[in-house]
Amino acid sequence: MKDFENQYGINLPADFREFTMSPLGGLYIEVREEKWPQAKQYDIGPFWSFCRGIIVYGIANGIPDFLDIREKTKELHDEGFTDFIPFLSIIGNGDEIFCFDKNNNIVLLDYYTTGDATPIEGTFSDCLMNQIAELEERKNKKIREEDKIN
Repeated sequence: MKDFENQYGINLPADFREFTMSPLGGLYIEVREEKWPQAKQYDIGPFWSFCRGIIVYGIANGIPDFLDIREKTKELHDEGFTDFIPFLSIIGNGDEIFCFDKNNNIVLLDYYTTGDATPIEGTFSDCLMNQIAELEERKNKKIREEDKIN
């Protein structure tokens, strides 16, 4: 972790450091296929109905590349967003990513369309718990078939 922080001249928030240095190292949560089938090409529905999981990037021995914060940071910086360290993505939302800015504030970065960074209140732990709660809400809406277009 220190090598990563030194490379980017940052000190990540303590709660994120604790999380990413735990045996978990990163996190991938996706609603089970039988509860929420993956969208097929040309499926239509409200935007939320495609957001069926959460990825928290981390550093751990043997972590897969798609969960590795080093890989995701390099990818984001290669796109020109060098003031941000990505830490959380919503599966199905390829336009936005939660990041720490240079001051360790949390922002929601629209790196695909506008490049805008919207401030998010709270800590990493708050953000993670909020995203898990929102995923639960989306899952329940999906089960109630609130995504059906008449």
